[in-house]
Amino acid sequence: KAYAQGLVMQMYGKFVGIVAEARGLDAEALKTGVADGRIVTGADALREKLIDQTGYIEDAYKAAAEAAGVSDPTVVRYLGHPSLFAFLRAFGEAESSGTGAGARKLEIDVSERLVPPLQPGQAYYLYGQ
Repeated sequence: KAYAQGLVMQMYGKFVGIVAEARGLDAEALKTGVADGRIVTGADALREKLIDQTGYIEDAYKAAAEAAGVSDPTVVRYLGHPSLFAFLRAFGEAESSGTGAGARKLEIDVSERLVPPLQPGQAYYLYGQ
């Protein structure tokens, strides 16, 4: 238990250090203030200078496009886990469209299938075989 608590404290110290450096804040003030493990609202985070602004997802898309220098971005949202048949059909459509100006790009992210998604508030341990 002491070992696990030590790991948590190391990660916490590193996290607070990164936030303090990136935001130009005092690490000790963060530890005794807002970075004590509590949940904060967007308004509180803004007041404490932990974030630059609040907004909606569309605002984040716009800011990301501006940061990337993209004038007309395409936002792709995946809403489900396609079946094998849907995957094969999409792959076939992408292949048949060729490499010309109208060609499609097929991106497949299987990371959730290979590695389970991490959950906040959980401790994870890596082990060798």
